[in-house]
Amino acid sequence: MIQFFRKIRQNMIKENRTSKYLLYAIGEIILVVIGILIALQINNWNENNKLEKEAYKVLLQMKDEFSRNQTELQLKLEQHKFVKASTAELSSLISPNPIEVEKHKLDSLMFSTIYVPEFNASIATLASEKLVLVDDELKNYIADWQLNYDYYKLSTKLIYDNQTQQASFIIENYQSKNFKNALIQPTKSAFDTDEQNILTSPIFENYIHSRSLNTFFIVKRATTLYDIQTKILQHIEAKLSTYD
Repeated sequence: MIQFFRKIRQNMIKENRTSKYLLYAIGEIILVVIGILIALQINNWNENNKLEKEAYKVLLQMKDEFSRNQTELQLKLEQHKFVKASTAELSSLISPNPIEVEKHKLDSLMFSTIYVPEFNASIATLASEKLVLVDDELKNYIADWQLNYDYYKLSTKLIYDNQTQQASFIIENYQSKNFKNALIQPTKSAFDTDEQNILTSPIFENYIHSRSLNTFFIVKRATTLYDIQTKILQHIEAKLSTYD
């Protein structure tokens, strides 16, 4: 093809047809430019197609990841609510003149003071460099999720800190061997527990009040996370449907 065009140019020069040669040269340049532009367009199309496939894979991975996160968080949220209700009930029993409480009931409530449910999210996709492939709206959802997840983990840390302070009091004033819940049926301690001693303690009241406050906030954080994850999953489903 190149030799063909070269022969045409040479013949024009020999025949002294300069004006026609110039027009032909310009036309040839235009054809070359068009060829280059077409090649670039094809290359861009191939690259965009490749990026679209990568984005699709990322969305599938995120859907799987956040679906598992949602299932796990739903369970932890119910456990947080259980602890919240239990600590509130225990708090209501603490007073200078507490009402009589059945031992098995107190054992169950005491268990709630040491039980710390914790949601640990799977974030492999979020840590991936391929996150840049998703759309801006989804990125905003993820940024909001990350911020609230950090708040949730901070609330969890506060509960652990509170539990550490409470541990020495429990050891001194309660037989932890008696702790029980639906999954644990311990062997009862041979030592008696003085319910009056623990339920009339202002120190214990402070611990339980602090735990109640922290649990209130962690339920709030977990609920917010759950709502954001719902939006993320809905957005991912909508984006995936455009690939069908």
